[in-house]
Amino acid sequence: MALTQAGPAWTATGKSPVDAGRFPLGVEAATLSNAARLVPGINSGTAHARYYALHALAAAHSPGRAGEPGSLDRARERVRRAEVVMAAVSLRHELLAEAEHHDGIQFRDPHGARVIRPAMGHWPLDISDLAKSYSRQPGGFLAVYRGAEITLGLLDGAAGTLAPGPVTVPRAAVGPLEAVLNTATRSQVSSAELDALLPGGCICAARRGTDGAALRGLLFGGPGAPPAPELVRRARARTVRSARLLLKAMEGQPVDVSPDQAMESLCCFAVLDPAVIPEEQRIWALYWRGALLRNASVTAWRWLWSWLTDQLRTRPRSSSDLGDALAGALVAAAGSDGPARDALLNSLPERSAHGELLDAESAVLYPGGHASDEPLDYLRCLVLGALRLDDLDGPARTAFCENAELGPLWMRRWLDELGAEPLSAVGRSLTGVLLRKAEELSRQRARWEQGRLRLPTRLRQVGDILDLAGEEGSTVAGLRLGRLTQILGELDVLSTASGVYCKGAAADQAW
Repeated sequence: MALTQAGPAWTATGKSPVDAGRFPLGVEAATLSNAARLVPGINSGTAHARYYALHALAAAHSPGRAGEPGSLDRARERVRRAEVVMAAVSLRHELLAEAEHHDGIQFRDPHGARVIRPAMGHWPLDISDLAKSYSRQPGGFLAVYRGAEITLGLLDGAAGTLAPGPVTVPRAAVGPLEAVLNTATRSQVSSAELDALLPGGCICAARRGTDGAALRGLLFGGPGAPPAPELVRRARARTVRSARLLLKAMEGQPVDVSPDQAMESLCCFAVLDPAVIPEEQRIWALYWRGALLRNASVTAWRWLWSWLTDQLRTRPRSSSDLGDALAGALVAAAGSDGPARDALLNSLPERSAHGELLDAESAVLYPGGHASDEPLDYLRCLVLGALRLDDLDGPARTAFCENAELGPLWMRRWLDELGAEPLSAVGRSLTGVLLRKAEELSRQRARWEQGRLRLPTRLRQVGDILDLAGEEGSTVAGLRLGRLTQILGELDVLSTASGVYCKGAAADQAW
C-alpha cells in the first residue's frame, strides 16, 4: 500500500516509505480499551512489581525535567544503570539459590536478561557498557512501565520528564533498592560486590521483604496505602477488583491453565453465583465477560489477517490473487461453494444452555484443543461474535461493544447483507474490505520521520503486486491477565502448591 507521492514531489529514493506497523486492522483497540478500564495499574509489559519502586526511586534521586538541559538524559542514564544492576542481581540469585528465587510462582527473567546473562560469564561486570546495550530505548524499560506508573501516581505525567508523581512512595517500598541505585553509579562490579546485594536487591525480594506490603498498597490501595489523588484511587480500585476476581479464578486451577482460561470459566461460562462472586464484584465480572468474549473476535480477525498476508510470504501476488486464495480456502473447508450464510451459520456450536453461556468460540477457534488454521473457522468465530449481541446486556454488552474497527455491530450488518452470495464471492469481497481497511488506517497513521513520510504498514504495493515486509502478528491479543498473575505471585498474593494455584501468604492482607 505505497503512496506514489509524498507532498508536492515524487519520491526521490528507491526505498519504500513503509514501517513495521502494529494493529493493521485496528481491531485490537477494543482489547486495549477494555484492559485500560479493567486493569489500569498493569499493562502488557509490566512484568515485575519491583520495577515500579525502582523507577520511582530513580526519579526521586535524579529528576529529569523539561527546561533543565541534560537533566532528562542524566535521569534516564540512572534508570538504565539501575535496571542493569537489579537484573544482574536477580540472575545471580537465580543461579546461586534457584529454589528460593522461584518459590511459589516461577519468576520471569528480569528485563534485559538476554544481553546481561551472557556478560555475567566475564568479571568484573561492565555496568557502563551494559547500560548502553541491554535496551534500545533511551530510558531502558522505563517506557514499558511509565504509563502504569503515571496512572498510579508514582511518576509525573508531564511529557519529557522523569520526576516523582503526586503519590509519596513509602520508604519501605524503596529502601531495599537504595543499595542497587548506589551500585549502579559504578562503572564495573565484581561478583563479590554483586553478591553483597543478595537477596534484598533481587526482583523476588518483594515476595518476602518489607517492601512487599508497601508495593501492594501502591498498586491496589487498601488500609495503609499512601494518600493519593482521586484518579489514582480509582485506578487502584479498578485494578484490585480485577485482582480479586483473578485470585478467585486461579485458586485451585492446575498451573498449566492460562489466566485467561481461568477468568473465562469464572466470568463467562457459569452463573455468577453470589456465594462465589460477591454482589459488589458482580458488575466487574460482567465487564470481564464482555471483554473476554470480544477478545475472541479480535483474535479471529488477527488470525484471518495473518493467514491472508501469509500467502504473500510464499510469493508476492495481486489483491485479486489474494482474494482467490481466500475464496479457495473457504470453499475447500466448507466442501462446496454454496451460500455463505449457510456455511457460516448452519454448523455453529450452541452458544448457551440452561441459562448459561457456552464456550462456542473456543470450540471453533481451537477444535480438538489446537488452534485452527482454517480461515472458515475464523469467520465462523466472527459470526458468533455478531450473534453474541443477543446474549449480552448491561456491563457485559458495554465491554463487548467497545468501539474499534470491524466490531460485532459491523459484523452483524455484514452478515445481514450477505443474502444468497456464494462463499467464494464472500472470500474475494472480504479480502478487498480488509486490504482497504489496512490501507486506510496506514494512511491515517502516516507521519514525518527524519525528513521522510513513514507509513506504518508491512504491505508494499508495486503496480498491482502486493509484497509483505516481515510477518504480521498472530498472537492472541492480551487483556493483561498474565501480567497481573505474575505481579500477584511476586507480591505473595497468589502462589502454587502441588501443581495447582493457591492463595499466597499475603492474600488476606493484600487489600
